[in-house]
Amino acid sequence: MSVYVLIRVPKCGSSSLREMFSKALPNSNSFYISNANHELLNESNPSVSEGLRVKKNHLKSLWKRHRVLSSKSLWKKTNQNLKDDDIIHGHLTIDSIKLKNTEGKIISLIRNPIDRLLSDYNYSRNSYLKKNYLSKKIRNKLYFAGNYSFEGYISYLQEQKPIYGRIISRFIIGKGKINNPIEFIEQNYFSIGLLEKMDLFIDDFYKKTGIILLKRNENITLNREIKEISQSQKNLISRFCDEDIFLYNQIKNYLEFK
Repeated sequence: MSVYVLIRVPKCGSSSLREMFSKALPNSNSFYISNANHELLNESNPSVSEGLRVKKNHLKSLWKRHRVLSSKSLWKKTNQNLKDDDIIHGHLTIDSIKLKNTEGKIISLIRNPIDRLLSDYNYSRNSYLKKNYLSKKIRNKLYFAGNYSFEGYISYLQEQKPIYGRIISRFIIGKGKINNPIEFIEQNYFSIGLLEKMDLFIDDFYKKTGIILLKRNENITLNREIKEISQSQKNLISRFCDEDIFLYNQIKNYLEFK
């Protein structure tokens, strides 16, 4: 038995990826598992209040959605209910996947890290503005996006490095740095693509499965505080996200000359 596992990297077209598979496989069950925020908590440098908030929200989500109280129990429950060609999706890191007696066809989309970080800023800023008065006082990522310039937001994220500086790598590769990411991709991924070259991803998946994925554009941030960034801002991101940019370029070259 095999199932599709969609690693949804934040602000890399992850909602579009989910919808594409949902429409293409209407008879498949879909299992939502999203625990990256909780898992990555100990790898960042959160305040005590922020750490407690993330843990509380994680526990609340587990119980509300799945009626379980731990990620371990959720995976156990999911494994018991999986059928061939079912879909597991969510903000998952590759090392958090816990399948048992089932082949996981791992699939993901990534995006130019500069564009991803700009999208993250605009999305976080909009989310902050929709919060109530008390929620706006929580000094987390949304708070800094809502109250600081783009440069100030990056400065905040740098304090949390290495997590936010290598967010794509953390989801796709895992905790450790890998010298040959393409070898890792070939060994662990069924299909991977670039948001900017969705057609290549769709064609590759069709060749492997005979299943047609229809291109989708979901969860687009329409109200963007910043639409274009300067070269100096790009340079700042490039220094901050150097590992993600290296990984992106490696995968880009691999896919274009495959």
